[in-house]
Amino acid sequence: MTELTKTLELKLESPNAHKRRKLRETREAYQHALQDAFNQNCTTQTEANDVVVNYDLSGYAKNALKKYVPQLTTTYNADELHDDHPVRFTNEGLRLDHKPENAIEWYVKIPHHEDYHLWLPAQPNPEQRDWLEAVNAGDAEMGESRLFEREGTWFLHVTTTREIKKRSGVSAEQRTAIGVDIGEASLVTVCHRDDHGSPTTPELWADEGKTVRQLRKTYFTATRRLQTRGSERIAESFGDDVWTQIDNVFHRVTREVVEYAESIKNPVLVLEDLTYIRESMDYGEYMNRRLHGWGFAKLHAQIRYKAIEKGIPVETVNPRNTSKECHACGEVGYRPRQATFKCTNEACWVDEYQADVNGAINIADRYLSGESYSREHTDGDDSAEDGGRLTAPQDSHADAETQQTTRGTYAS
Repeated sequence: MTELTKTLELKLESPNAHKRRKLRETREAYQHALQDAFNQNCTTQTEANDVVVNYDLSGYAKNALKKYVPQLTTTYNADELHDDHPVRFTNEGLRLDHKPENAIEWYVKIPHHEDYHLWLPAQPNPEQRDWLEAVNAGDAEMGESRLFEREGTWFLHVTTTREIKKRSGVSAEQRTAIGVDIGEASLVTVCHRDDHGSPTTPELWADEGKTVRQLRKTYFTATRRLQTRGSERIAESFGDDVWTQIDNVFHRVTREVVEYAESIKNPVLVLEDLTYIRESMDYGEYMNRRLHGWGFAKLHAQIRYKAIEKGIPVETVNPRNTSKECHACGEVGYRPRQATFKCTNEACWVDEYQADVNGAINIADRYLSGESYSREHTDGDDSAEDGGRLTAPQDSHADAETQQTTRGTYAS
């Protein structure tokens, strides 16, 4: 087993004036405490504690300061402090909450002082959703977190670690590509080709797709009625229960997908690239609400992190026409029914085929043709290297080597 560490990036979404004031109060108190302890040349945690204990900060920030200040002088040989150090919290201080029914799904609890905490919605780096899912499921551990402001926007960096199996040295050509098709009818469908190139051992989670559709319909109908009656708290409680049931289905199915992969020699799981899926979703207001609210990203993330934990590589491909092309001849056909694909090539042996299995094979074939975009993570410690590279002014001495610039639409 190998321990993998990653810094997760979250952008705090539009705190109101009251919460902005509280965040700045926390930052100012932290900066004063840091400067005070540094000026007094605290070289031990006990010495630092005697200084920072007097400041109006949460115990999580004080404990982080007690560890950090001695490092500045004994490890980094700092002779002065620069401005804008992020506010550090120990791992016990931060809490994550997941509300998949909301437009903004993730919420963080940030300590303000001993008896006061701030709950804020947060947008994660989309490339790191699999890690957030792992933390939320208890399959990865949170470490120290850092809060900072840049150009009027607040960000949070959270260090996380998890154990993964060491990967074997099998080349891409030796891998068995398993196509993973995610949809509404069959929640997930997997299939691969055998040594002769024939599709084999497909598995569909169609009953689970039906269960999730019913739960989502129940949620939207019931909560709308409760809200019109003014029963907001009941609606919220009911929604939490429904989405917990959906999440349980997702976790079971994604675990079984990885178990399927484990039963195949030298597997690689191949998913559709979410970037292309999101860009192509424009089916009118009603269908857009259904599809954007669907669990594509969540299922992708759970499959990825569970596969990585088992040492199974994950790749992604462009999903263009994977549901429309015939896996046998490549002709663009159509779906007369949700679960049926029909090939229009009269010379092809395929007339009708199970649509989700056809899609899964096409996804696997994209990988076999050489088109793939790796979603694997490298072993060792990284500093937010994936995705939009959000960031912040890092601690001037301890983290100078990890300073980066904010870029991309995610950081806007």
